[in-house]
Amino acid sequence: MKRSELFFSLLQIPLDALMIVGAFLLSYYFRVQYEVSYILPLGQYLIFLVSALPLWILVFSLQGLYRIDSTRRGIDEAAGIFVGVSTGVLLVLAALFLTNTDLGSRLTLLIAYFLTLVTVSLGRFLMRSLQKKLYSLGIGTRRVVFIGGSQAAYYLIKEMADKPHLGYQNLGYVGLATDEEAEYDLGRRLGQLRSLESIIERTQPDEIIVADGLSEKQLFNIRRLSSEKLIDLKLTPNISGTQTAQSRFQILSGIPLIEIQRTPLQGWGRIIKRAADVVFSFFLIIFFSPLMLITALAVKLTSPGPIIYKNKRVGLNKNQFYVYKFRTMKAEFSTGSEYGGKKALELEKELIKKQNTRKGALYKISNDPRLTPIGNFLRKSSLDEFPQFFNVLFGSMSLIGPRPHQPREVADYQSWQMKLLAIKPGVTGLSQISGRSDLDFDDEANLDISYIENWSFWLDLKILLMTPYVLLRDRNRKAA
Repeated sequence: MKRSELFFSLLQIPLDALMIVGAFLLSYYFRVQYEVSYILPLGQYLIFLVSALPLWILVFSLQGLYRIDSTRRGIDEAAGIFVGVSTGVLLVLAALFLTNTDLGSRLTLLIAYFLTLVTVSLGRFLMRSLQKKLYSLGIGTRRVVFIGGSQAAYYLIKEMADKPHLGYQNLGYVGLATDEEAEYDLGRRLGQLRSLESIIERTQPDEIIVADGLSEKQLFNIRRLSSEKLIDLKLTPNISGTQTAQSRFQILSGIPLIEIQRTPLQGWGRIIKRAADVVFSFFLIIFFSPLMLITALAVKLTSPGPIIYKNKRVGLNKNQFYVYKFRTMKAEFSTGSEYGGKKALELEKELIKKQNTRKGALYKISNDPRLTPIGNFLRKSSLDEFPQFFNVLFGSMSLIGPRPHQPREVADYQSWQMKLLAIKPGVTGLSQISGRSDLDFDDEANLDISYIENWSFWLDLKILLMTPYVLLRDRNRKAA
């Protein structure tokens, strides 16, 4: 999901809430005008209504109404609105019964029901019109590369050209052979399939659509490449090997497409995870603030230099950011231009050569001589990681995910390990609760990629609850 699509999806939530509240207030106004003998006071009416809104939004989300798809037919959205609003009203009735709340008139709720159908539909029509207008102006569109010169590709390309409001920008197509001549007018030919990686580097697409028959090996390589480059992949259903648990259907120009999802953390899943990150990180910062204050004082009193150490890391979609930690090394030995500079980096490289205990792109220095008097304790207890709750709150990290790595470590990734950058890095993750730093990086990456491909809110909750137990268990093992 592009950032523009996520923006519209997020904007739709408060708009729906506003439309629902507006409909219920209009209904209340109509009933007051008719001087009904009893109706719930406006203040209590509003409190009940606002309390019911989260449940209503949840119903809408389960109906798929927050999956912004410019190709969705109006009849499908209307059906979703009807089911969502109807279910919401039934749940409101159930809540009224369970809480023994009397609105004073069932007609008020009936009027609100019909008004909500109208207002929510109107709000979504306005949102969709704005989105289509921006797409027509070329704002927020998805850049697409086609593979293959089939009739399906021709119809899809023609549809995108005829209907710019769908939000697609066709960059061209990739032929399957060197001397291939397209049977249909497909526009710009970008090259041949064996040069796909360089074509991707040159054109920077958001999406690849495979619209021709391929061998199993070719399809495997395209899926691998799209995963590594963090590009969405769609296929026409006549192509072999497309059935996967992580796929969804879409129809464009009458042609069904199967979208291969890199992770469930796209669209609504991404919103749920971000909301949970904000709530949990805020709570953890408040809860652990006394402990963080004590740790900050201990760092300051035991070693001269800054309390917080910041280090550049690589996150979602290869974007770089600063990760925050309590400083565990003496300032003059800490890497970074604002700390020990080149000398500190040279010392670290020397220590990696002599005392590294890990294999792969990452390193772990045993008996690190650069540590402060309390540095070893902070690392073993993971107290040095607590400032990363602020990284989570501000949006550069998530509570759960692969650990963030330095640019020089990412430069040593194998191609399949680039999938680790498909989501935000985390404070803890599946690899941390499965073996901590005792794992080789390849094993750690495999665990984290498994997490990315099989994410669920409940898996996040399990990892979050398991982390303190694993920390204590590992500490006791080392003490023994």
